[in-house]
Amino acid sequence: MFDQGGLLTEADSRAVPHTRAEFDWAHCREPQHRVGPPAAGDTVLYRHEPWATPTEATVEWVQPADDVDDPHLWIVQTDQWERPMLHGGQPVMRPKADPWPLVRLRTKFGRVDTREARLRGSPGWLPPDWERRYRPVPEVSGPAGPALFVQPTVEPAPGPAPAPTGG
Repeated sequence: MFDQGGLLTEADSRAVPHTRAEFDWAHCREPQHRVGPPAAGDTVLYRHEPWATPTEATVEWVQPADDVDDPHLWIVQTDQWERPMLHGGQPVMRPKADPWPLVRLRTKFGRVDTREARLRGSPGWLPPDWERRYRPVPEVSGPAGPALFVQPTVEPAPGPAPAPTGG
């Protein structure tokens, strides 16, 4: 469950509940951690079930950014007291800083409409470099006391066995 340094890996963190910070981050990531939506024809990764190993998928369609009816893309503008702003009796809409559009994928499971998987282990599409990207993680307690959950890393491919030394 823990690696040699006492750090928990993503796959082993299933039993660790998601934190409020993880949910907040998923809804509005800092600009340096945002991934733009893929385009039709792009290859992305897709996790069909929670905690499953992602598989390749092809993007067929991306929800238009001007779909003001989707609260994952647009929200009502509020004033300093968090009251909705109105213009001509209608709410003033503004695009979300970190939109979360639907993406239609062609996968080995068939066609699916999904959003980016922004929480540990969640189903959805993932950018090809998802294992190297930052995500907030909870602190957990391990056999040697508190430990940090380790960010996922890509395992290097096994190389050739070392040559035997003379002896």
